[in-house]
Amino acid sequence: MQRNEALNLAQEAGLDLVEVGPDQNPPVVRMMDYGKFKFDQSKRAKEARKASRATSELKKVRLTPKIAENDIQQKTKRVLGFLQDGAKVQVFVRFRGREQAHPEIAMDVLRRVATGVAEYARLEQKPVMEGRMLSMMLAPRAGISRPASKAVAVEPRHRNRRRNGESTESAETETREPVAQSV
Repeated sequence: MQRNEALNLAQEAGLDLVEVGPDQNPPVVRMMDYGKFKFDQSKRAKEARKASRATSELKKVRLTPKIAENDIQQKTKRVLGFLQDGAKVQVFVRFRGREQAHPEIAMDVLRRVATGVAEYARLEQKPVMEGRMLSMMLAPRAGISRPASKAVAVEPRHRNRRRNGESTESAETETREPVAQSV
């Protein structure tokens, strides 16, 4: 088909004539809405960037050398959640004042976190001293993901029971679904 005929045909249909195969003889063209084509292309590129950003997400968890054991357990749970969501986690201990004289205490804290998430994470970067902080990088192991629904154990409020004269011995823990799951 001649170039002018193809242009007239595309104009009658309200479309654009786009060259898709310029190195062929004769050149190959297609009738399409070029604006819509560019929009769809940019939308696909944006989704691809969004997907790649989600896989390379980095979460940070800060600790201190004088952290209590129950706080270490809470931070370990948070790290575990991030790993199960597929994010890499940088765990670091920030030193203040004279704490920097005892990096072995911070190494012990990092070691306890690493052993707490050992089955879900692999050590990507060993603990390294960077300025006033000691940090390590954890990456999720392949094939580990968060379960769809989890029941959360809720402890009863013992103080209120004592005030009301009820016994704390007969109080049982109740199980209820998290708010986000029940909506």
